[in-house]
Amino acid sequence: MASALLAGEVARLSPEQRDFFETNGYLVVRDALDAELVARLTEAVDRLYARARSERGLGEYDHWELRNCLPEDEAFLALLDHPRTLPLVIELLNWNLQLITSHLVIRAPAPPGVDPRTRAGGWHRDGGTAPSELPEPHHRMFIKIAYFLNDLSEPGRGQFRVVPGSHRLIGRPPKVEGPDPHGTIEVLTRPGDAVLFENRIWHCAGPNFSPFPRKSLFFGYGYRWLRPMDYVAMPPDLLARCDPIQRQLLGDVKSVLGFYLPTDEDVPLRAWWRERQASPNGAG
Repeated sequence: MASALLAGEVARLSPEQRDFFETNGYLVVRDALDAELVARLTEAVDRLYARARSERGLGEYDHWELRNCLPEDEAFLALLDHPRTLPLVIELLNWNLQLITSHLVIRAPAPPGVDPRTRAGGWHRDGGTAPSELPEPHHRMFIKIAYFLNDLSEPGRGQFRVVPGSHRLIGRPPKVEGPDPHGTIEVLTRPGDAVLFENRIWHCAGPNFSPFPRKSLFFGYGYRWLRPMDYVAMPPDLLARCDPIQRQLLGDVKSVLGFYLPTDEDVPLRAWWRERQASPNGAG
């Protein structure tokens, strides 16, 4: 399978988008996915969710997540190198990247009687124990792309909550009133919208007061010298179906020092990036 980055037009980060991301720590990409892909992804998510509910006895108010979801369905592979989102991540980080997580998240409706001010998930920065182990100020090490599959255009549907600009804070954002930090916003999205956000920004999942579960997929990309979060090695049959760029993104390596001193064979995205930089329109 040839990488989508090699076929057709790919997104470029505008100066306004770069400025917004650098200032706020996140960026919304409207209509990143077309309706056909949203339908394919939703079908795959629904199938996996139904299987999990059957096998685990999940109720209608139980949340569910699946780590390293990419190998579970061919539809998810289309997100690995999606031409409307991944190029933006490459411009914000660089070409020396790999997938560090693919995460399917279902936020179930809140049970009756839950306080509308309640949050559904704890506020945090991404990176596991890294935020508590590393001295501040922290560095940007990876960026996640959140893809939302159903309509979250009205508040209170389990939206991604974020404190804009908190990626530049030392310590936790301050609280003034209520359960959330000062400056919190809900990011309202429609099916097919994507949200890029970096590891340092404070965020959480809000409560879902809609009658339907929130369906979302998170694909995170970090420097190749970072360990992946939720896999050690991708299945050989998956790698065999991919081209060199996709294999790089899936953590494949050709040389012993390939993660720290990569050759061109280790990182075909480097040549792709150089050609892109040399194109008439530049890189943004």
